[in-house]
Amino acid sequence: MKLIKQMKLRYKHIFLSVALLTGGCSKEAPFNIVTEEGEGQILKSALNVDLRDGELDQTIVRGTRGDIVYDDFKVTFTKDGASAPTSTYRYGDMPEIVTLDKGAYVATATYGENLDAEWENPYYVGRSDAFSIKPGEITDNVGEIVCRLENIKVSIAFAPILTQEMDASSFVEVKVVSGDHDAKGLRFTKSEENRGSAGYFRYVEGVSLVATFNGLVEGVKVSETKSIAKVEKGNHYKITFKLHTQGGENQGDANVDMKVDASVTVTNVERNVDLEEDEILDDSERPTEGPETPGGPDNPQPPTPGGNPEIIGVAPIDIDAINEIDGSLPVGLKVTSSATGGFQEFKVVIDSPDLTPEELESVGLSDNLNLAETPEQFAVPLANFGFPINVKGKDEADIEISTMLLGMLKAVGAGHTHKFILTVTDANGTTEKTLQLHIN
Repeated sequence: MKLIKQMKLRYKHIFLSVALLTGGCSKEAPFNIVTEEGEGQILKSALNVDLRDGELDQTIVRGTRGDIVYDDFKVTFTKDGASAPTSTYRYGDMPEIVTLDKGAYVATATYGENLDAEWENPYYVGRSDAFSIKPGEITDNVGEIVCRLENIKVSIAFAPILTQEMDASSFVEVKVVSGDHDAKGLRFTKSEENRGSAGYFRYVEGVSLVATFNGLVEGVKVSETKSIAKVEKGNHYKITFKLHTQGGENQGDANVDMKVDASVTVTNVERNVDLEEDEILDDSERPTEGPETPGGPDNPQPPTPGGNPEIIGVAPIDIDAINEIDGSLPVGLKVTSSATGGFQEFKVVIDSPDLTPEELESVGLSDNLNLAETPEQFAVPLANFGFPINVKGKDEADIEISTMLLGMLKAVGAGHTHKFILTVTDANGTTEKTLQLHIN
């Protein structure tokens, strides 16, 4: 909210003119510019508040921006050297002229409360540069007060395959921890994801974010903890939990046959741009004190470089066969690299008698996709259709072709076989596999 600058000078002139014109007509001055010796005044319009939150896409106006009510901002004036504010106002109730003792001040604007954990509770803080209040003078500009997000924003998503296999009571508990302090957490279910709910957590330097999935998956009780070290205020951590099914005859052994994994995208809220993905650690990988001891079940040796990238289907998908599908379930693939430096190239060519380049262009896609260094215009459509983006340098990527794209395939190409040709290159070599889908 940039308060209307062009009104300041005009307002000041009107204010002073009225005082001069009426001063000789009445023994009681209508405006008390200086109430006592040593006092000065500041105009409400001197506060130019700029809320920096790129995830709020509405234009700044005087009064509201999205769900932010500017009248609810708290404004404080604190004198230089003082430990407590001199004056505090709700912006909507603040007088047009505020009287302060002479001296140097800082104005602070805040919105929300800085709580340990709460739903939909962004906490914004901004401070002005120091300014002076001079006896008998009116201050009409203190410069820009930039308000930024001061807490941590978190949202949780459940990948389609996991959603279909987990029971309705499954949830992810999220909390921030620092040292021995175990703060209040929030529980995210599928309902919170459907509503687009976000949790906000108090920031403390060095704090870690811990997310624990709990629930029944394919009838098996699963508890899996993931953590992100040293999270930062002003960031939005978007964590997606996924199901990885693995081979094995013992279908009752969750450790062998299934694994709930997670990935995280970090967005800087002020700029609304995605940063590099943070490393997300299993519970057993969370930092502990003591010497590093390679080997053993809790600290396995890293994979030995040498093999080409691997592309495997997530059950029931077989990457080496034609898969009969009806489009009602997502199609999953897991791609991994054991080479230093991870993926160098990752391309997908769509070979379909029905999804022509023109048809794909109409939904924002191409028949030749670059997932290693994804062009900006394809990033959002690819993510919506279940493809990873900008995976160069990473050692793992999951493809979960969404029912939205499969439904489109069924609408235009039922009875036909559609191919997705994957070519993945790392320092060890190149692997090419073709995912074949026959739509019933």
